[in-house]
Amino acid sequence: MLPSRPAEGFTLAEVLITLGIIGVVAAITIPGLIQKNQANKLKSQYLKAYSEIAQSIKLMKNDDVSLDTRTYGSGNSFYKTFYTYFKNAHLCGTGISTLKKEMCLHNGDTSYKTLDGKSPLPLARFDDGQFVLMDGALVLLENPYVSTNPTLWIHVDINGKTQKPNRWGIDLFTFYMNDDEEIVPMGAKGTPYNSQDLYCNPSKTNLFNGAACSVKAMSDSDYFQKAVKWIK
Repeated sequence: MLPSRPAEGFTLAEVLITLGIIGVVAAITIPGLIQKNQANKLKSQYLKAYSEIAQSIKLMKNDDVSLDTRTYGSGNSFYKTFYTYFKNAHLCGTGISTLKKEMCLHNGDTSYKTLDGKSPLPLARFDDGQFVLMDGALVLLENPYVSTNPTLWIHVDINGKTQKPNRWGIDLFTFYMNDDEEIVPMGAKGTPYNSQDLYCNPSKTNLFNGAACSVKAMSDSDYFQKAVKWIK
């Protein structure tokens, strides 16, 4: 009888080399997959928020409810009417809320930054009422009712205050009501902050950097893939 051959297998060195290769491949691919998933999620949240806001404005017009913020007086009460057009929304307050601090923007809060991450938000542009949507998104209004040409800004933290990065132009976006009472992304032609070089540029530092990113998020299919790479 011939002697049996020893079972063939991998040596320890071969196993370690294989594991090392797998580790290198994982280190290269996994961060990219995480970023892609994050970008896709933010894009979905952005489009959902825009759709809900535009639909609510349309419903108000259909109900013949005034969209002229001047008709609501100096109490900034427009937001109390606006929020009723969102299912199960919760009011935060106005004048930069002191309620629900974990979910709402409040005085002294520096958790939100401009696109480059270097400056806190100009809170005076976010202080005319806010409310939290059912999915946790935070809606903040700016309505200069004393203006002779009143406009309405609608800011949305699409993933909520409790979820980072809380950066204007990455998970916080601004929409604008034009003269036709239509909601358009800030940065579009005719909106106050339409210079994308100044107001949607991670290399620039100014108090409104991030405001114009809403139009890029709408028009550039790869915008969020780029945006998540700006997070530091």
